[in-house]
Amino acid sequence: MRKVRRMAWKKNSYAKYRNNSQTCHQGHKHHSAGEAGYCDELHLLLKAGEIKEIEQQKSFTFVVNGKTICRHIPDFLVTENDGSKAVHEYKGFADKVWPIKKKLFEALYPEIPYIVIPHRQRKRDIKN
Repeated sequence: MRKVRRMAWKKNSYAKYRNNSQTCHQGHKHHSAGEAGYCDELHLLLKAGEIKEIEQQKSFTFVVNGKTICRHIPDFLVTENDGSKAVHEYKGFADKVWPIKKKLFEALYPEIPYIVIPHRQRKRDIKN
């Protein structure tokens, strides 16, 4: 038999949106430094008793008319002290698919607010 040689593809030395993976102070790995910083902020709120629980990378499956369309994995699912939940999505860059997934999420899970934390707004808030 002839041996098939696998081709070694050159891997890009940068991420798709040129972000660098970062680790927050709790040791969780995040897609960007901004997301890691926001995770630190959420954990400060948790320690202060302002929120009850934080779940990272919670998967939501979108099923329409009995057919699975796709799934969406937002950055954080935050449980408030009163038991209500909210999705927190840190966005440095919105790709083409994300707005559609956000609208699907809001249509299929109307009881869960979808909060977007834009990169620029967060930096402006930190300066003040």
